[in-house]
Amino acid sequence: MAAEATKRKSALALLFALAAAAALGGCVSVETTAEVAPDASTSTQFAMRANANLAQASVAIVSVEGAPPAVAADFVRRLDGAARTRDLSLVDFAKARYLVRGYLSASPTADGAEIDYVWDVFNAAKQRVQRLSDAVAVKGAPGDPWALAGEAAMNSVAAKSADDLAAFLSNTPEAAPAAAAIDPPAASVQGYASLK
Repeated sequence: MAAEATKRKSALALLFALAAAAALGGCVSVETTAEVAPDASTSTQFAMRANANLAQASVAIVSVEGAPPAVAADFVRRLDGAARTRDLSLVDFAKARYLVRGYLSASPTADGAEIDYVWDVFNAAKQRVQRLSDAVAVKGAPGDPWALAGEAAMNSVAAKSADDLAAFLSNTPEAAPAAAAIDPPAASVQGYASLK
């Protein structure tokens, strides 16, 4: 009986800790996000907004974690190129309206590997505003999944990452297209004239 009571108390303590972590999830600062395990289920996909001005939604890549250092460094270079071709405004950390922290992971599959990415996007106040995620399948022999993360695979991850970031940023208030001045229809003008 005492063992069952201890198990119940442990289960309740774990449940309470998980609930508290979930409640605080939106308040995590950039400095502490390394402690938060990426959860792709919290991600939302965005469509690119037409006529968005991405220059105003500037972004800085704060870090890319999870991959071996050489893979991460190479990936950052590829992401930089992919971001620039999508007109993302990459700036220094101090000048950015949005800060981005990335996580890469590679796991073996039956026919190769899967490279997953998660991007946490923070506003200038270091509050997480969005999580973006996706995965790229890589065919190959079983073994070290990072060994299968070659040039084509990492280019694909960088391109998908840049597409997701551009789509999200295009939907931010800073990237809203300038409102076009629209003349009122002739009938409305006549209606207003008759009120004078």
